[in-house]
Amino acid sequence: MTGQYMLLMLVALFAGSIVSYIVGHWSKKPCKAAGLVALLALLLSAVAFIPLAQQVAAGELPLAAVGDGLFAITLQADALSVFMIAVILLLSLAATIYSWNYMEEDEGVEKYYGLLLLMIAGMIGITLSTDLFNLYLFFELMAVSSYALVAFRKNNWEPIEAAFKYLVMSAVGSAFVLLGIAITFMYTGNLQFAAVAQNITEVPTPVVLLLVALFLGGFGVKTAMAPLHTWLPDAHSAAPTGISAMLSGVVIETGFFAMLKVLLNVFAGVNLTMGLVLALFAVLTMFAGNLLALVQKDIKRMLAYSSVAQIGYILMGIGLGIYYGAVSGLTGGLFHIMTHAFMKGLAFLCVGVIIHQIGTREISDMRGVGKYMPLTAAGFTIAALALAGVPPFSGFMSKWLIYNAGVEVGSTIGIIFAAIAIANSILSLGYYLPVISAFYAKDTASEIHLHDAPTWCAVSIAGLIVLTVALGIFPQVGLKFVYPAVNVIAGLIG
Repeated sequence: MTGQYMLLMLVALFAGSIVSYIVGHWSKKPCKAAGLVALLALLLSAVAFIPLAQQVAAGELPLAAVGDGLFAITLQADALSVFMIAVILLLSLAATIYSWNYMEEDEGVEKYYGLLLLMIAGMIGITLSTDLFNLYLFFELMAVSSYALVAFRKNNWEPIEAAFKYLVMSAVGSAFVLLGIAITFMYTGNLQFAAVAQNITEVPTPVVLLLVALFLGGFGVKTAMAPLHTWLPDAHSAAPTGISAMLSGVVIETGFFAMLKVLLNVFAGVNLTMGLVLALFAVLTMFAGNLLALVQKDIKRMLAYSSVAQIGYILMGIGLGIYYGAVSGLTGGLFHIMTHAFMKGLAFLCVGVIIHQIGTREISDMRGVGKYMPLTAAGFTIAALALAGVPPFSGFMSKWLIYNAGVEVGSTIGIIFAAIAIANSILSLGYYLPVISAFYAKDTASEIHLHDAPTWCAVSIAGLIVLTVALGIFPQVGLKFVYPAVNVIAGLIG
C-alpha cells in the first residue's frame, strides 16, 4: 500500500485534535499541555510527509482508499499537493509554537488547539482529494473549524460579528460549490476528477460555462477574490493572531488551491478562457486590496487587506500561465503562495506581540515600539519589505517571476498586466513604510513598559524571518518544490 503515509498524516491530526482537547481539559496548564500534544501531532504528520514527498519525487503517485462505492474516500498525492502540504505544515508549526505564549491567558484553549488541528487536516485533505465529493467535505471541515476559531474569544462582540459575516458569506460560496457538484453529477454521472474530465466534453457548452462560474464564485469567496473579499478584514482582525496568520497565510491560499484543482482537473480540456478570467479578477483584487489597505488605521485590518492584494498576484501568475502558457506565471504564482505564507505569517505574528502588550491595534499608538522590541520590529520590517517586493527578500523573487510572465506573453496585453503588478507593488509601500517609520520613531505614544516577544513567540518569529530571507537569497530552495508542481499543471493544460 503506497498511500499509508497520507493516511498517517490525517490520522495524526484527527487523533491529535481529540487528545489535545482531553489533555488540555484536565491539565492545570491547558495551553502548554494541549499545545504540546498539538505540536507532537503536527510533527508526526510532518514525519509521515517526508517519505510521501520522497515517493512523489521518485515519480510515484501514492494512492490510498478508505471504503468503497460512491462515498469512498480516495486520496492521491502528486507534486502539486506535496508543494502545498509543505507550506501548510511549516506555517502551522510556527503558529502552534507561537500560541504557547500568546494564548496563555485565554480560557478554553484546549478547544483552540483541537480546532486548529482539524483546520489543518481539512487543508491537507483538500490537497489530496481525487473527487468533488471528498474535496467538498474537507473544504467544509476547514471552513467550519475556521469559523469557530475566528469567534474563539466569544466574550467580545467583534469576533462574534466577524465570524457570523464570515459564516454567511462562506456558506453562500459553499452552496454555489455544492450546486456545481450536483449539476456535474447530473450530467456526467460521476464525481471522480478523471471520469468527469472524460465526460465533460459531452456536456453542453452553456452548462460548462455555468459550472465554471459556480466553482469560481464558490471557491472565490474563500480565496478572498474581489469583490468576494468583504468578510476577510473583519475575520482576520478579530481572530487570535496565530489564526490570523493561518487564515491569511494558508487558508485563503488553500481555497484558491481547491478552485485551481477543480478547474484544472475538470475543465482544462474544454475551457482555458478561465485563465484570462482569473487574470482579470487579479487586477481588480490587487487594486481593491491595496487601495483599501492605504486608508486603514488598524494594523491587522491593513494586513488583511494586504492579503487580498497578494492573492491578486497569485491569480495573475496562474491566470496568465493557464491562458497564455506563460510558464514563469505558473512558477511565480505557486512560488508566491509559498513566500506569501511565510512573510504574511511573520507580519501577523509580529503585530500580535505588539498588540498583546499595548492593548490596541491602532498604528498611531505603536510609535517607538522598535526601541523596546527589536526582534519583533525587525521581523515586521522584513515581512513588510518582502510583501512589497523589495529585494533581496522572498516576495521580490516570486513577484519578479509574475512580472516576467507578462513579458513572456509577448503582447501589449502581457506588458499591461506586468505594469499593473509592478504599480501595485509600489502602491503597497504607501502603507508599509508609514508603519515601519512609526515603529522606529523616537517618541512613543505609550507609557506602558514594553518588552520583546516571549520565548516561544520569538522562536516562531525567528524561524519565519529565516525563511523569508532565505527564500529571497536562495530561491532555488523553494523552487525545488515549485518546478515539479508547475509540471503537473502544465500537463493538465497541455
